[in-house]
Amino acid sequence: MRRLLLAFTSLALTIPGGLAIECLNGQSAGILTVEQWELGESQSEGDEKAIRVTLQPQGDLGIRLIDGTIRFEDVLGERIGEFILERAEGIPPARPYIHEDVVAGTVLERLEQLHPDDIVTIACVSALVYEDGTLHEFTQ
Repeated sequence: MRRLLLAFTSLALTIPGGLAIECLNGQSAGILTVEQWELGESQSEGDEKAIRVTLQPQGDLGIRLIDGTIRFEDVLGERIGEFILERAEGIPPARPYIHEDVVAGTVLERLEQLHPDDIVTIACVSALVYEDGTLHEFTQ
């Protein structure tokens, strides 16, 4: 199932090394690392575009259930938008995982004007179930 997000630029991006972005409310940023994201071509006559976000799991176990988001901000800390990770999507260990979604909306105009180096992203996880059945919830 695809969800709408408010938009992104048309370049593949990686996180610039020295820029800080943090998870909120006790979420963990240590489960998945955002390696890059890429905005595709328009899917229809509207302002919708496909987006692919490449995530790298940081643990030795696969994930069978997850409660998390992928958040985008500018380097000054203003939130651009976020995706909800598909809750029951299996994420294998030690291999890149591709999250695909649709972006749309008025924020697209702003993001097309931003320099790609001025956009940072993070994957924040609130809870997960590993492939061995272990439940891990992150609290404040």
